[in-house]
Amino acid sequence: MTRDVIDDCISGGYYVVKMIPRPRDLSGILPSTLLTVSNCFTTVMCDVIQLQWDNYENVSEAIADEAREFGIEQSQIPNLVSWAKAQHNSNYWVFTEVGPPLELRSQFIGDASARVVGIGLHTSLLGAFEAQLTKDINKGSGLVELVNGKRPLAEGGSPLGFEPLGFEATKFHSWLCHYAPDEVYKQFGIRPNQLGLIDNLEDARRVNDWLIETGAEPAIWEPWLLVEYSADRETLRLCNQQ
Repeated sequence: MTRDVIDDCISGGYYVVKMIPRPRDLSGILPSTLLTVSNCFTTVMCDVIQLQWDNYENVSEAIADEAREFGIEQSQIPNLVSWAKAQHNSNYWVFTEVGPPLELRSQFIGDASARVVGIGLHTSLLGAFEAQLTKDINKGSGLVELVNGKRPLAEGGSPLGFEPLGFEATKFHSWLCHYAPDEVYKQFGIRPNQLGLIDNLEDARRVNDWLIETGAEPAIWEPWLLVEYSADRETLRLCNQQ
């Protein structure tokens, strides 16, 4: 997959997630380790983002579980809280710039499975996305603002593949929720790549349409491009320029 595909997508935000071992009940057609931004399968950082706005009496306890999930030492929580409250994120649920999550991972996160992932919606799918807003109880709140902003994904990322995702109540379902990888391989010959994603947009759209047709839960279903970012010097330089 070339980096050119990133240029045709608009940003759906940047997420700190954990790579996961393949759950036992999922098909062996999937690799042994998966990357997903679905809250149904992995831990997606959220509480730390919200510290910018929330005024907990005991903020350390409020994020202790999430910090532990990402290998952040208890002794680091006061520094983490100070860092989070000093951010200028424009979205309550997700990072809107790639620089802060990269900084967060570099300075605080000790879990080697943690990844910084941006998601991008292909511009040809904007109409389909808007047409599905009523499927979500919150009408896409938390994601629709980013889509409407039509901002490009940050430079410096590596495209990994597409994941059909259903957005509902500020969280994502995945094609993995429906055991789809095995079924779509049997029906369409579409095989997941080494991260459990789909290599091209055409195949991802076919899978996404199949999910909707076969009764996926009501949600805003679209195939999103996943792009990984690393905290190397060049990427951070590009982030600071944007």
